[in-house]
Amino acid sequence: MIFFYVVVIRVVFLFKTGGVRLRGELLTIGADGAVMSWDFETIDTADCKDDSGLFEMEPMNRVVIGRNVSLVSVVKSPVPESSIWFAQDSNGGIWKLDLSFTNITHDPECLFNFHAGAIQGMDVSGSSHLMATTALDRTVRIFDFVAKKELTKASYKQGGTTLRWAPHMVKNSEGLVAVGFEDGVVRLLEICNPNGVRVVAGHSDSTATELHLKQAFKPHNGQVTAIAFERNGNIMASGSADCTVFFFSVGECYEPIGFITVPGCVCGLEWSPQSHEQSTLLIMCETGHVLEVPAPDLEQHRQDTGSTYRLQGLPTRYYRFSSIKSQIKRDAEVARRQACKEKKREEQLKKLKDLGKVPLELQEEEEEEDKEELPPLYNPDPPSPLFCGFYSQPGCFWLSMDRTELEKVAQDIEDPSGYSIEMAKQKLEQDRALREAEQRKAGRRRRLATLRGHFQLLLEKNESLPPHAKLHPSVILIENMELCSHEWR
Repeated sequence: MIFFYVVVIRVVFLFKTGGVRLRGELLTIGADGAVMSWDFETIDTADCKDDSGLFEMEPMNRVVIGRNVSLVSVVKSPVPESSIWFAQDSNGGIWKLDLSFTNITHDPECLFNFHAGAIQGMDVSGSSHLMATTALDRTVRIFDFVAKKELTKASYKQGGTTLRWAPHMVKNSEGLVAVGFEDGVVRLLEICNPNGVRVVAGHSDSTATELHLKQAFKPHNGQVTAIAFERNGNIMASGSADCTVFFFSVGECYEPIGFITVPGCVCGLEWSPQSHEQSTLLIMCETGHVLEVPAPDLEQHRQDTGSTYRLQGLPTRYYRFSSIKSQIKRDAEVARRQACKEKKREEQLKKLKDLGKVPLELQEEEEEEDKEELPPLYNPDPPSPLFCGFYSQPGCFWLSMDRTELEKVAQDIEDPSGYSIEMAKQKLEQDRALREAEQRKAGRRRRLATLRGHFQLLLEKNESLPPHAKLHPSVILIENMELCSHEWR
């Protein structure tokens, strides 16, 4: 075993031919962000000095890319005799590396930098061509999608889970972004220039932009999953996986109003638009529940001096949705059968008229009920979580489910040579008998090994006795056989 260094080595390259610097070298990249080259001949002829199986050696060359870099793969430049390599960073980056290991070697250069993993939240400014994103890599990034470049980014100790750009109704909202994190914290971030001056929409210097923290608060114990601003810009609501929704009054400093509990993890928040008479919040849960609550009274909040932020007496309407696909299929089948009956009845009437046998009052004969069963009703459990929702008109809203609700399909038998029920039963019985026989054999082998050990001890003790006290080996063998027969019984 060869001991390199105590980190995870992701990629190993052996160069039998190539440039002068890399011929006969072993190149490794690791999760510590370092690239090292080793002398392969030394490794190939290594000999351990002890029985540990370890051989310790120093690398020939070493270059550390940077802090918080974890390399996962490298690709050599296609240019012949080039010492340039391109490395992928699992933390979201592509690096250009000069591995010539000389005194004129260029420093590592980060060519691209982006989110590591899936983007959890994204929103665009309503008054400029800027876009904000966040992800579990603990960064928030601002992009100019017209210039196709990243303007700035900020890093935090927890990953971002949702993001909402403040609408134009909110005062000084041109560069204000509300970001929720997985530890339950909500941060209000402002896009400013290096001097701390708020960037005005459409007049930002893309080369000098920073994210400044305006305010931070922790309304939830679980990750923040949704943020929404009220239509007039007076209230902000945040939802969480801890089954709570918290309301804040919007101003120069955001003040907590209170919270309500909901039946499940919040997956979406949507305020009613200006066309609605009343300002209400639509709360969507992963359990299939939808709640509608009115906006809290700000005047009542200012006068409230209670000991808890829990809102009491807030009118709430609950909706519990389940799949209606099976009901639709059944209704369609009933309608089809009814149409067939009507068609058959009309044909009979026409036939009677042609024969001139139509009575004054047609007495319709009872038809036998169709013996074919209707499609069964199926309600998946648990139901599909709600993906998103929005108001369409006063009193109506649309919902989108997160996944298709599929009925469980019975397992089919496709192998024509498969066991019948009786054969499967007999096979199980045979397997059980064989398993028990093997267990008995294993037990006997263990007992035999124990007896063999006892016999060996007796022989050793007998040999250590004085000559006049020693037993003849045949006597020991007979006594041991009697002991064995007793043990086997």
